[in-house]
Amino acid sequence: MLREATHRALADIAGYGANGVFVPLDDEREATDLPVRGVIPPELDGLYLRNSFNSHPSRRTPQPHVFLEDGMVHGVRIAQGRALWYRNRWVSTDGLAQVANRAPPGGPADRRWSFGNAANVSVVAHAGRLLALGETGLPYELNEQLETVGRCDFGGGLARSMTAHPKRDPATGALHGFGYWPRRPYVTYFRVDPDGRMARAEPVDVAGATVMHDFAVSERFAVFIDQPLLFERPPRPGGGLPFRWAPEYGSRLGLLDLHREGVPVRWFAIDTCFISHVLNAFDDGAQVVLRAVVSHPYYLTGMPRPHAASLSMHEWRIDTLTGRVSSTCIADSPGEFPRFDDRLTGRAHRYGYSTEIVLRHGWLACGGLFKYDFAKGAVEHRRFSEYEAASEAQFVPASEDSAEDEGWVLCLVYDARVDRSRLVVLDAQRFSGEEVASIELPQRVPYGAHGTWVERQALERATSPCR
Repeated sequence: MLREATHRALADIAGYGANGVFVPLDDEREATDLPVRGVIPPELDGLYLRNSFNSHPSRRTPQPHVFLEDGMVHGVRIAQGRALWYRNRWVSTDGLAQVANRAPPGGPADRRWSFGNAANVSVVAHAGRLLALGETGLPYELNEQLETVGRCDFGGGLARSMTAHPKRDPATGALHGFGYWPRRPYVTYFRVDPDGRMARAEPVDVAGATVMHDFAVSERFAVFIDQPLLFERPPRPGGGLPFRWAPEYGSRLGLLDLHREGVPVRWFAIDTCFISHVLNAFDDGAQVVLRAVVSHPYYLTGMPRPHAASLSMHEWRIDTLTGRVSSTCIADSPGEFPRFDDRLTGRAHRYGYSTEIVLRHGWLACGGLFKYDFAKGAVEHRRFSEYEAASEAQFVPASEDSAEDEGWVLCLVYDARVDRSRLVVLDAQRFSGEEVASIELPQRVPYGAHGTWVERQALERATSPCR
C-alpha cells in the first residue's frame, strides 16, 4: 500500500490524474492483433522496445528514487501492416531474483557486480541480441519474447560496468561504449566488434568520481563529458541517488582517438553545466562538433526544483588544432531524450527530435515532441492533447538507402483520460500533420527513459557467446 500511495502521489503532482504514468504495473501480460487507427506502413517490420521504471510487487517499500526501480521492457511486434502483439516483462536481474526468492537466469550472481544493475534505463540490439541496460553493472540479455536469458559480458571481455548509451558505428558495425564506477578507474571505454566480442578496453583519465551518463562518437573520436555530477559518500540521509552537484569540479570535454590505442585523452575546458543527454557528434575538418542537451541536475541530486523547464540544445565546436572550444545554444525549446537517424551516428546530420518537457503543478513532465532542422535553425512543435504525454521519439528510415528525413517517427503516448498508452506512427516529413497510425495498447506503459526500434533482420545475427 505504501508503494502504491507513493506512486499515486507522484502521479498527482505531475498532473496525470489518479493513476498516472508514474504508477508501476503489477503484472506481466500480452495481447495479440492490437487495434489500429489509420494504416501502419508495410515497410515497418520489426520490434519496438521500451524500458521503464517499474518496481516489482514483491518489494514491500518503494525504492528511494524512481530511477532505482526494477526494469520492465515493453515490446510491440509490427509486420505486414499489423501490430501482431504487445507484451511486457520484468528484467530478471540478480536484485529482483533475490527479492522474489528465485535463482537468477544465467547462474549465481558474481560478487564483482554487487553494485547492482536494475537494467531499467534503455534497451539496445547488438550482434543479434537484445540487451537491457542500466547505469552500472552488466547488461542483461533478453530473447525476442522479452524473457531474460542472463547477464552478458561479451564473452568475458566486459570487466566491470556498462552504461545505457552505447553508440554503433554505421560503417563498421562496432559498438562503442563505456562504464563508470565510484572507484578507480572511474571511467572505462570499450569497443565491441559486430560479432559481439570485446575488441578494446582502456581507462579514461577523468578528474574524479564523475557520473557520466552519456557520451558521443565521431568517425575519429569518442567524446567524453567530465562534469561536476559526482558520486557522494556516504549517500544522503533518507536515501535517494548517491550523487551531488559540485560546480567547483568544473566541466570539460575529452577526445579519445578511436583508431590509435594508448593515446591519452585530450581534454578541453568548457563552461560549467550539466549535460544530460547527447544527440550526436561529428567531424568537421579539424573540428569535432558535439550536440547535446544542457539540463538541470535537480532530479538526480535533490537540489531545489527549477521554476521552469530549463533545457536547451547546445552545440560545442572543439578545434583540435588550436585547442579552443566554442559553445552555442542552437535551440532553446525545452526538449529532452534527443534522437536522430541512427544511420548517421558520428556523421553530420540535419535533423533531430526530442520530447517536450513542461512544468505541471511544480513538477517537470512530458508534453509533445520537437523536431530540429539544424540547416534552417528551425524547431517544429508536435502537440498532443493536454491529457497526453509523449515519450522518447524514435526515427525509423523508410528503407536502408532512404534520405535522412524519409521515414517515420515512433513514439509512445500516455493518455491520462483512459490510463493507457498507444504507439503513434508519424510521417517524419509531415511531423505536425495527421498521425499515420495509432496502435492501441492494452494498458499504460509506466514512465521510463529510453527505447529502440529493432529491424527483424537484426535479431537473426547472433554469432558468438554473450557470456
